[in-house]
Amino acid sequence: MPEEEVRMTLGEHLDELRRRLLRAVLGVVAGMVVCFFLGEYIFQILFLPLAVATGGRPPNLYFRSLPEAFSTYLRVSLIAGAVLASPYALYQMWLFIAAGLYRRERQAVRRYLLPSVVLFILGVAFFLFVVAPLVTGFFLHFAQSSYPTPPTWGGWLSEYLGRNDLAAATSRPAKAGTFVQPWLTLGEYISFVALLSLVFGLGFQTPLVVLFLGRSGIVPVQRMRRVRRYVFLIICIVSAIVTPADVGSMVALAVPMYLLYELGLFAAARKRAED
Repeated sequence: MPEEEVRMTLGEHLDELRRRLLRAVLGVVAGMVVCFFLGEYIFQILFLPLAVATGGRPPNLYFRSLPEAFSTYLRVSLIAGAVLASPYALYQMWLFIAAGLYRRERQAVRRYLLPSVVLFILGVAFFLFVVAPLVTGFFLHFAQSSYPTPPTWGGWLSEYLGRNDLAAATSRPAKAGTFVQPWLTLGEYISFVALLSLVFGLGFQTPLVVLFLGRSGIVPVQRMRRVRRYVFLIICIVSAIVTPADVGSMVALAVPMYLLYELGLFAAARKRAED
């Protein structure tokens, strides 16, 4: 028996879209207000990688303009509010899309909605609590451990210049760490953490994408298995582009993404066998 189709005019579609978008935006605004008052706890989470990387002695963070601290606080509240309200906002968009889908299609899309949100949160948490401390520690300690100490000029320079105080100062050179120091700004640090949190959250959507492609038949599972090596190469290239220029952070993103790709293949193969 054919399913009943509900036909809507273009004006009705636009009105429905406007209503759903308005509700989604209001949900994000409500989430932003909540996160604004919880900003202290959110910043504690964002500063956690810096604290872990420095053994509980993080360097000072500076701001270069008067509104930078306040604008950063608002930006973090907006991002956190959007993440908090994302299930509600996605549900509103889903209600708009569902009006043009058949029942089976609605059931298929609904199954991906909650796992997508969960995987995004897991990706952000994996970055903040596992990857970010390693990456932050690498950048903080690179200069202090890699740059050489100042040269010991010795007594010949002081004799040439006739300055004994110069000889005393240059005969005991300071360690590199005393004059190669980080000068971190609040806005740049938060932008760095927020960007990579988004990258890892999106990267953790890999199994759902693979599962969707395999179940829908757009890309057969056997073909995705045959191109594993090329997929791994593409994942490594993408990881190298979107992460900082160090091997550790690239590997930290590439390995989970490839494992999630294999997980998506396994789930797609099982679903195809059950169907």
